[in-house]
Amino acid sequence: MNRIITFLLAAGLLSLSSCVDVVDVEIPEGKPLLAVEGAITDQPGPYYVTLTKTAPYFDEAELPRVSGAVLTLEDNEGNRETLKEVSPGRYATSSLRGKIGNQYVLTIKAEGEEYRAETEIRRTPEIDSIRAEFRAKSPTDDEGYYILYYGKETPGVGDYYRFTVHHNGRQLNQPGDLIVTNDEMVDGSYINGVELTDEEGVGGVPFKKGDKVRVEIMSIPRDYFYFLNEMETQINNVGLFATPPANVRTNVRNVQPGSEKVAVGYFAGHTLRADSLVIE
Repeated sequence: MNRIITFLLAAGLLSLSSCVDVVDVEIPEGKPLLAVEGAITDQPGPYYVTLTKTAPYFDEAELPRVSGAVLTLEDNEGNRETLKEVSPGRYATSSLRGKIGNQYVLTIKAEGEEYRAETEIRRTPEIDSIRAEFRAKSPTDDEGYYILYYGKETPGVGDYYRFTVHHNGRQLNQPGDLIVTNDEMVDGSYINGVELTDEEGVGGVPFKKGDKVRVEIMSIPRDYFYFLNEMETQINNVGLFATPPANVRTNVRNVQPGSEKVAVGYFAGHTLRADSLVIE
């Protein structure tokens, strides 16, 4: 009986393998949207905003830049300036300075449409120190150095943070390197050695002696925290069991009534604190 079942299965698989048809699927292309990427911080400017247009998913060409737009940035203290286009699609401030506690409005006039983005710069904790901890090879870790963060979290729930790690002057920018968190479980506590790198490290291995390390902590608005989380989810949404892609939130709104042209991306306000070391 088992032999008969085995034979039938083999015959069925053979028939399936012999009648595979190639089906060309035409994926409709959506209309290009304005894509906004930029930030203002509490550090000296200039601050930059880049405008591009979205492109089809499988299009490997560089995204089209949006030139000739008029961008203005103003704060709640009445300071206002028009950004200058310093290269195609890239716009810069000249005098306005970001300040903790202030709110900011970016206005974009491009291709007959007007968009508006609002953000703020929130309070920030200071970095106490960063350290490189050596670990011998184990079932869970490769041999090498791992980067740890130390610092006091500001009392009062409602703070959101992003950490970035730089290796020899280059930011670690793979999907797994995006580190965002909040103070819900650690409000007002001393962060005593939270790990910012794992066994993947740089190029698949941990840090080593002689490496230069820079760690940045940014205090970010709540909505930007969720934007980054949603972006990470979509970047990692691959494979056989991937869910249908969903739109990531944006704070860039078309202010013209009745317009169907929307924008994507984010203009964020954040603080920036940093510390560096050389592994010896």
